[in-house]
Amino acid sequence: MNTPEWLKPGICGAAIGAGFLGVLGFAWGGRVTGGASNDRAMAMSRDAA
Repeated sequence: MNTPEWLKPGICGAAIGAGFLGVLGFAWGGRVTGGASNDRAMAMSRDAA
């Protein structure tokens, strides 16, 4: 199978872009893991009571 010459750099660029957006989303966008969100919810419920 002959693939176009631009395909490999395009796939690498897409993978790097996806990784960058994932890091950016967690660092700057405020996305957190389930454990972190649970800790924040528990802290907020203690402060509200």
